[in-house]
Amino acid sequence: MGVVCLFCEGAVTPTTPSVKCGSCKKYGHIRCLKLNESEIAEIISNQSPWLCPKCSPPYTSVITDKIEEIMKKQLSILQQDLKQYIDNSLKSINDRLITVENKVSLIQEEWAAFKTSHPVSNINHCDLDFNSIAAEIEDRKLRSSNVLLSNVPESTASSVAQKIEDDLQQISTILSPLGSFPNPKKVVRIGSFRPNSARPLKIVCESEIDAKNILRSNKANSNRNNHFRPDLTRFQRDFNNNVRDEFKKRLSNGEADIDLQYKNNQAFIVKKGTSRTTFPKK
Repeated sequence: MGVVCLFCEGAVTPTTPSVKCGSCKKYGHIRCLKLNESEIAEIISNQSPWLCPKCSPPYTSVITDKIEEIMKKQLSILQQDLKQYIDNSLKSINDRLITVENKVSLIQEEWAAFKTSHPVSNINHCDLDFNSIAAEIEDRKLRSSNVLLSNVPESTASSVAQKIEDDLQQISTILSPLGSFPNPKKVVRIGSFRPNSARPLKIVCESEIDAKNILRSNKANSNRNNHFRPDLTRFQRDFNNNVRDEFKKRLSNGEADIDLQYKNNQAFIVKKGTSRTTFPKK
């Protein structure tokens, strides 16, 4: 197809006076330009390059304005998306900080309660760092649904499954006369096996409440050999041992008016006749 005029789309031939756009290089008939004679003479003399309407400043200005408008819209959308992302990220960080602050506050409260629950004695409290305190509190929570039971003969069955079944049956036999209790979550023998020596049983209950109910059953259990015990942490065991050692020492030194009692699984040295509801005292 030959060259055509931008305006009338008629053929541009050597015999039809025409000019070429200095930008897009397309042609237009001079008769279609609707210019005066001086403008036509200036274009023909090549003193001023001719730009077609699509390439002339008014049209390119419109295109530039459109581009700027689109860019501004896209920039606005980007700014909104970025603001939303930052706001969501800040909210997530703030929520996490609140969670951490709540956990720290809870640990501080539990540690304060832990310290005030100790008896008045000459035993120096251990200096624990924050991590040790947090670990101790977490360990107590994990053990709160456990109960220990000693003096239960070990099964002679060959399979582990049957041994566990036998242990569950013995626990049921001990608990049945004392009340109705949910089945344990699992049972575990503690320590290494020794011939002619039954290892203690750790009874893992479904909840802390179940464990407390089993411990309360001791009141109705006349067989002290099969009394249930709480699963204490190493810190609790060491502390109680220290209190018992101090109690014996003070007795040997002539203090006859003291007594050793327990409250919330912790040993206390108190004056004889002291009620559990009134100790420890600062």
